[in-house]
Order: sequence, then C-alpha cells, then structure tokens
Amino acid sequence: MIDLQNKKILLVRNDNIGDLICTTPVLEALRKKYPDNQIDIVVNSYNNSAIYKNPYVNKIYCYTKPKHKKGLLDKVKAALGKLKILIAIRKENYDVVVVFRSDYSKSAELFSNITKATYKVGVKNPKGKDNFNMHTLVDNTKHEVEFCFDCLKEFGVIYNNENTFFHVPYEISLKYKKYNEHFLFHISSRKEANKYSIDKFKKIIENLEYDKILITAEPIDFENAKILDKQTKATFIQTSSLEDLSGLIKNIKLFITLDGGAMHVAPALKVKTISISGYTNMDKWYPWGYKDLVIKDKSKIANNILPQTVVDVINKNIEKI
Repeated sequence: MIDLQNKKILLVRNDNIGDLICTTPVLEALRKKYPDNQIDIVVNSYNNSAIYKNPYVNKIYCYTKPKHKKGLLDKVKAALGKLKILIAIRKENYDVVVVFRSDYSKSAELFSNITKATYKVGVKNPKGKDNFNMHTLVDNTKHEVEFCFDCLKEFGVIYNNENTFFHVPYEISLKYKKYNEHFLFHISSRKEANKYSIDKFKKIIENLEYDKILITAEPIDFENAKILDKQTKATFIQTSSLEDLSGLIKNIKLFITLDGGAMHVAPALKVKTISISGYTNMDKWYPWGYKDLVIKDKSKIANNILPQTVVDVINKNIEKI
C-alpha cells in the first residue's frame, strides 16, 4: 500500500452529473482514510451541483467547457477561465492526481499533466500514449462506484458501505414537504433507446391503485407531462432545475425514472428508485443500492417493456415502503 499521509490530493471528475454522484462514496472513504489531507477536485459547470456542499473535499475547481458555449466571445472567456484554473493547480504542487474517468479523456488528463505529481492515476489511452504512471483497469461488469474505488486501491482506500451523496438546500426541501406520501415518475431521458412512451406511462398510472402520484420532466417533455396531468390522476410538478427536482425527490416515497442524472440523485437522497432501462449498461450504471429494481428488456429498448411489468414491480415495493 502507498501511504498518502500529509500528501496533497487532486481528483478530476469533469463529465456528467450522474458520473460525479457515483464518485461521492469514494470521496467519503478517502476522507476517512486520510482525514487531515488536502483533498481537492476538478469539476465543470455542468456537473457542479453534484459536488456542491460535499463535506469530504476542501477545494472545488469549477470551470466551463468552451464547447458548451455558442458565441466566440463566450468560448474565449470559458477558455481563459479554464486556463486560470490550470495555473492555480500548477501552483498547488499536488502529490497525487486521480482522474475518475472509465473512458480515457485527453481533456481530463490535461489537469494531471499540468502538475508535477508523483502519482498520476487514470485509465490507459487505447489509441496511444498517456502520461499516467498508475493505470486503473476498467471492468464494465462493475458499477462506476466500484471503478472509483479501484482507482484508489493502491492507496489503501476500500469500500465500507459508503453511500452516494447529493446536497439539497433546506429551503428547497421544505417547499415540497407536503408530497411526502407521493410516488414520482420522471418521464425524461436523452437517448432514444432509453425513452418510454406517454401512452405506456398512462397505462401504468391507470393500473395503479395508489392515487398520490406526481410527474416531473425535462423542459423538452413538459408538454407530454401536461398531457399526463390532464388525462390521468397524476399531477405534473414543473421543477426549474436539478436542484429544485432534488428537493421534491427528497420528500417522496418512491421514485420511478428513466435513465439520466435524476436516476442517481434519488439513491443519494436514500429514496427507493425503480429504473425503466433501455440501452444503458445497468451493471455499470444502476441506481446505487437498487440494482434489483432495474427493469430491462432483452432488446435493450426501454419502450419494449410492458406497462404491467412496471406496475408489478411498483406494487411489490409498495408493501416494503
């Protein structure tokens, strides 16, 4: 085991919200192992809400990816902001850098390359050379949480029932307190193979005896959510952000969702989560703690899952709540 006592540690997780949430258990374990170390992390403006108020890190470097900006001036400002962070990282003299990316990322490795760290941890570049001196093997039958622990195993950091973490401001949680007896359907997913039709959601809701049912959606699906609101006993709650949605999720009894960031938020808030899954590799990305509640068709197309199958899983879990 390599002892990191009194070493400065930099972590990098600059991809999606769900990915960063899946990294939070290892942050807790790392802090337990090295309570007095400086532990900092690099994230981006897209996934920053998943690390906000995390008690296990000291400093959060948050930058905006230039590719997320449209205008030339905004792209330049984003690039300069990223450069400023790279300079700050260089000055910190980190001893260890760990890039939590199960697919090699040149942009993520940049944050490692800018340092003079003794230990640089990441996955191999399959197309050529990289500058990591400690490589993590990727096993896609393992969950992303387990992959993150594999990244730190040489430093004596092991899993000990740490849960994922997501902070919800008290005032937002309080706003939705009245929904604490409700179920929530989140009907949005970005990828076509992970989408589920409104007609099938309608059939699920119609076949549930339980009547305290809510619907949330991403803006692209607001109109569909309004249709379900009018045609079923469910009520559409139009949340304004992931933070706002998390306040609602924190209060409900059961969360039924398609694949996406919200699927990882609910387990982090200790809310039982049923996932209607499509193409996503659910060995790697299932809602942490709720692998047995993943509903998947052998076709890997979410919309091929029968509504009654979902109803049966929900009814089975009503008794356990």
